[in-house]
Amino acid sequence: MRASSSRERLNSAEDPKIHPRPLATTKHRALTTFDAKVLSFCYSGSMVSWNRFCTLWLLKCGFSPREVGLMKSLSLVGKLIAQPLWAGKADVGAPSDVLACSVLASVATLEALRRGTRAGFLLRHEGIGARPHQALWAVAALRIARSASSAASPVADGMVLTLARDGNEAWGRQRFWGSASWGLGSLFVGALIDRVGLEAGIFGSTYAVGFLLLAVLYFRVRPRWPAPEEDDVEAPLPTDVKKKAPRNLGAVVSHGLVALRRSQPLRLALGNACVFGTLVVVVDSILYMQLENELGVSRTTNGLATTIATFSSFPFFWHSNLLIRRYGHWRVLAGAQCILPFRLLLHSLVTKDNVSYLLPLAQLLHGPMFACWLSAAVELVATLAPPELVASSQSLLTMAYFTIGGCVGHLVWSAAFEAWGGRATYLVAACCSTIAALGFLAALPPHVRKRPKSPAVVPYPLVDDDVAPPNRQQP
Repeated sequence: MRASSSRERLNSAEDPKIHPRPLATTKHRALTTFDAKVLSFCYSGSMVSWNRFCTLWLLKCGFSPREVGLMKSLSLVGKLIAQPLWAGKADVGAPSDVLACSVLASVATLEALRRGTRAGFLLRHEGIGARPHQALWAVAALRIARSASSAASPVADGMVLTLARDGNEAWGRQRFWGSASWGLGSLFVGALIDRVGLEAGIFGSTYAVGFLLLAVLYFRVRPRWPAPEEDDVEAPLPTDVKKKAPRNLGAVVSHGLVALRRSQPLRLALGNACVFGTLVVVVDSILYMQLENELGVSRTTNGLATTIATFSSFPFFWHSNLLIRRYGHWRVLAGAQCILPFRLLLHSLVTKDNVSYLLPLAQLLHGPMFACWLSAAVELVATLAPPELVASSQSLLTMAYFTIGGCVGHLVWSAAFEAWGGRATYLVAACCSTIAALGFLAALPPHVRKRPKSPAVVPYPLVDDDVAPPNRQQP
């Protein structure tokens, strides 16, 4: 009797008419700061091989340092155009899908670049001819395509920043793992190149880490990243707007331009990023040309120089939040920029006789210089920009520092290195960085005495054009 009654209760509980079954939706645990660290580690690792050692590949293909710098500058033009498109698409859609598309396109264009330069590399490697290589503009076009396809770093930074804020952690603690990936990857790839050669070391490792990043995005991040519709449900509809239409790329771009026009501190921060990025090229790129051409060190030592610089940034990324809270964003930016002239002076003293101890000493200054500046700049720009433009605001910083600054820097300093050599280039760059630091300090006082203002006011909410103009908020 008891068995029959319990069976009846069980059947009634399973009866869909009495207790309808919930929809068959898969529940995933929310993303945490652990995912931010994994994403930062994998994305930075996917960029190490080519970004760090592409100069060596092109030099071995027969291109001169001036030609390598020119191609780097032209490739950054493609990135300048593509970055706001990637970032804007991420702000109006699913950032994980946008980042995955960028990784796939980056791998495909890098393979095209390998095929386009391989013949010249083999001829150069075998010593046939004086300087045989493919046409400069053909290789430059491939580099532009590759840079445009891999220009989604603001999307990754925006995703990491969002997860860090949700977990009440500083962005620098997530970027710490990206730096760890860059430093360890540089050492590993440098040793791998010495063992298996440039082609297998650069391209093979890039493809392997790229597919690992795709696996992380597809199986871990994408299923758990909140859809745009979920955000819309939580936000109440304004009473003075007919409806909340989906966001569109044109509105995102226009709001970013309005915020840039109205916020003088934002313009100062981005202008400082352009100047600082132009000068940092000397220690980020020209240094490795000097190590290869003038000092003749091994690729393992070449990669070890990057590892030392990267490891020096760990404590500053980890404690960046404490530094920013104590001194403020602007003071941290100014202090980091004042370190650059001293680092350039140290590099100008490096020779074949003292490279074993003076080069590591100079590279140790990378931590307080780069990690402090980048942590303060990322959080400052995110604070000054409208909150709905997370990826787009980071694209502004990336364009200013890496794209515009890198484009001008590679064009100018590669020509200077070819004409004057390493020592004179470092001394000229040290003078320029001193002038830039003094100029930034002169423009600094109005912003040091007060915290960043609330996000820039946009003229109307992110809505479609079918919302009546009278319902929009007027500036």
